[in-house]
Amino acid sequence: MLTPLQSAARRSAKLSLAGLRCWPYWGAMLLIASMLYKLNWLDGQLNVGGMNHWKWTVNLGAMVLATFWTVWLGRRSRAIALAAIHLLCTIIIFADLIYFRAFKDFISVPVLLQAGQVGEVEGSIWTFIHPRDWLLFIDVPVAVALAVWTCIRLRGSRVRRLNGGVLPRPFRRSYWVRVVLGIALFFGGFYMIAVPVNVQKNGWASGLFVGNWWNIPIYNVTGLFGFHGYDTYRYAKQHWLGGGVTEEQLQQAAEWFTDRAVLQKQAEEEPLFGAYKGKNVLVIQAEAFQTFVLGQTWNGQEITPNLNQLIGQSMYFPNFYHMTSQGRTSDADFLTSCSLHPMPSGSVFVQFADHEYNCLPSILKEQVYDTTVHHAYDGSFWNRTNMYHNMEYDKFYTIKDYEVDEPLGWSLSDKSFFRQTVDQIAERGNSPFYAMAITISSHHPYDLPKSVTNFDSGSFSGTTFGNYLAAAHYVDAAVGELVQELKDAGLWEDTILMFYGDHDNSLYDMKTYEQFYGRSLTDLEKDRIVRQVPYFIHFPNDENAGVNEKSVGQIDTALTILQLLGIPVSDNKLMGVSMVSEAQSPVVFRNGGYTDGQTYYVPSSDGVIDNGTCYLLPDGSKTDMASCKPGAEAAQEELEISDLVVQHDLIPDLIKEEEQE
Repeated sequence: MLTPLQSAARRSAKLSLAGLRCWPYWGAMLLIASMLYKLNWLDGQLNVGGMNHWKWTVNLGAMVLATFWTVWLGRRSRAIALAAIHLLCTIIIFADLIYFRAFKDFISVPVLLQAGQVGEVEGSIWTFIHPRDWLLFIDVPVAVALAVWTCIRLRGSRVRRLNGGVLPRPFRRSYWVRVVLGIALFFGGFYMIAVPVNVQKNGWASGLFVGNWWNIPIYNVTGLFGFHGYDTYRYAKQHWLGGGVTEEQLQQAAEWFTDRAVLQKQAEEEPLFGAYKGKNVLVIQAEAFQTFVLGQTWNGQEITPNLNQLIGQSMYFPNFYHMTSQGRTSDADFLTSCSLHPMPSGSVFVQFADHEYNCLPSILKEQVYDTTVHHAYDGSFWNRTNMYHNMEYDKFYTIKDYEVDEPLGWSLSDKSFFRQTVDQIAERGNSPFYAMAITISSHHPYDLPKSVTNFDSGSFSGTTFGNYLAAAHYVDAAVGELVQELKDAGLWEDTILMFYGDHDNSLYDMKTYEQFYGRSLTDLEKDRIVRQVPYFIHFPNDENAGVNEKSVGQIDTALTILQLLGIPVSDNKLMGVSMVSEAQSPVVFRNGGYTDGQTYYVPSSDGVIDNGTCYLLPDGSKTDMASCKPGAEAAQEELEISDLVVQHDLIPDLIKEEEQE
């Protein structure tokens, strides 16, 4: 006879087995609980605002919407579906985490359209993965195993039910219960998202879904999965469902460009306008090259000796900023060449390469310049081949046009790249010429051989930051050889050389920079380190050498070149202002921040202007937001105008509008 204890144990075991048989019914609850835990952990990793009750609610609502429909499936189908949802959601969380570490942003639909480039950056991606990140997948095998067990366990019982003559499903009471349950879950999930979003949208996040806001404030309102849902809707609206631009929006854009033209044309009355008419122009866009390495010594070695010397012979802009977004290198190229802002997500090169722009190559072609662009990589990367064709370059030199005699990092070494680029320019024999050369050796993860870099990173050896210092030292050596190559080719004294960094180095651990500087850094210094990249102009005969303290950005490059060459802005729709002009305009960052040399505005993660931080320059002291609010509002308008122009291909309409006035 069984003892009461044995009987209880058997009943417990039977209940446990019964529970496992019902796995598809309560599996959704375990899935939701698991995802909420992972989303909370992710939020802590991102550190962009923290979890609050609103975000908890929208995350719960998103998971209810992701799973509600499974109650309408059979038990085996439901088990498989839940396991698939579990895996998919975990992959999304993992992918966003890694992408955010690299770019301080979330994966968007336009970024997914560039997924073909993932293989090219695989080595770089792996450096952003931490061992503990794999713990996100620790429960996935359990979900899969339970789904497999459920399918096997129920296979026999299904055969028995069919042979037993059970009523067809639509006539069973449980069928209608599940229909009602599914509908209730759908509306419940929708309610848990709609209420928090609407409360915040009508409060601190007013206007969040009207303009092209930075993705982080959107995430803070919608949660991760809500962000991806909204991003999908936003992309569909932009490309398939949009109703175009209203007459009012077109007029607003036209008035903005009319006002900006006043500042731009001021340069045409200044001494440097046309001072270098007919001179060659060579622009070097250096991969991930930042300002903080200039003039610095580490472990007894000067990091950039050649650039330091060249800067002393040039007009140097210590307050130059990159203005890129998710498009990174392609954004820098777009800003520099076309003087418009990048989109808040994705790359203009990929999304809108067929739209019409007033880019520098086409403007210079009208002035009989020979225009070429040089990059020792695949022409399809960032959709360059199509975009450069649209920009009207005379020739795009890709990796196919180079002899890979010194393979290094991603491709050809910068030293060989510069050497062969000068040969290509010289072989064309055209004057004047405009050439853009885009380097690649200093690309993340910066793991160049020590035998090539000839730099000992000391206490940073073996770290990505140490590799970056060594890579910067190598690029500096390559620039030194470039100068000599230009002199040997007889081009140096007839060429304006411009050098700038395209974007930051994706290294955001500020403790490392504090170790580098040997002191603590203020919040303002931390923000500026990430945004500042070098920029200098070397003129023939070392003319105009000196430091120009003006706050400028990549968007101002095209206008600078036009002023120096004596080419009027005319009716070209450009947003920048010449760096060498007395005219002033703020540098606007894609996240809505800006600096005008007097103030520096850092937006908050919620995107509300009044919640941002305003600094006074040059001392960097914090001040009341009243000093920055007009500039922040103007920055927001500038970004909105640029987005309208790029997204809706408005330049032909704006030119037509101007001609009719």
